[in-house]
Amino acid sequence: MEQSSEREDREGGVARGASAAAVTSLEVVDGVAHVVIERPDKRNAMSREVLRRLAVHAAEVAADDAVGAVVVSGRAGAFSAGLDLVDLFGLVESDLDEAGVAEVQAVFTAYEELDVPVIAAIEGVCLGAGVQFALACHLRAVAPSASLSVLEPRWGLVPDLGASWRLPRLVGVGRATELMLTGRRVEAGEALTIGLAEVALPEEAPMDAAHSLAARLAAGPEVLRHLPRLVREAAGAPREAALSAEAVLQLRMLAGGDVTEAVRAAVEGREPRFGHGPGPSAAANP
Repeated sequence: MEQSSEREDREGGVARGASAAAVTSLEVVDGVAHVVIERPDKRNAMSREVLRRLAVHAAEVAADDAVGAVVVSGRAGAFSAGLDLVDLFGLVESDLDEAGVAEVQAVFTAYEELDVPVIAAIEGVCLGAGVQFALACHLRAVAPSASLSVLEPRWGLVPDLGASWRLPRLVGVGRATELMLTGRRVEAGEALTIGLAEVALPEEAPMDAAHSLAARLAAGPEVLRHLPRLVREAAGAPREAALSAEAVLQLRMLAGGDVTEAVRAAVEGREPRFGHGPGPSAAANP
């Protein structure tokens, strides 16, 4: 992945390069990949081109060992208003089939399957497909302005980009059903209370705070690059399989250098300095 050499556009202290014509941007700062939807005039609604570019960014992040965490956000105070209405109306008259839906679903799943922590940093509206994108991230961090809603049923549509699988696992079956049936707005405070979001961002410079959290995770031990997958797969696995996966990963971590460095740093009264080079601790996930 190439890091942008231009720093013309700075929002909240986090460098994010993007040309005027770009619908998304990708910038790596402090080991954090910032994936930004760049359509503020459309409240960052997702067109087909946005979805295509998001898929490209996920592949770029997956191929870059220098990336230790990801922050997904939208430009100018909105996460995403969902699918672009032009594209939405186009679907009604299209010959869309199951394979076509699966192709779009795979865009969000690619972020869920990244082997680094992925944070959805949510300001303003996060509606429809925007919510479903956030659900595919490993953590959801909300600013006080955040407002989330599963809107697809209002258009006579199924929330078919993973909400029926991911949302109940976060908020429970009953609450997920209620949110999908009503399409009501969930503000930041309630999102944190019901488990739809996990991290509260401050009103001032929320993207700075999201970057700081991601940068801490990116600088952390190698195990942080494995835990999202371990937790996700354990949630649907039998107990014996989950315990076995824990044991396999634990042995891999013990064979690396992070545990020794953490203990040595504690004894010496300093912050640990973790490395993420090749070796047993950087091997593939179990």
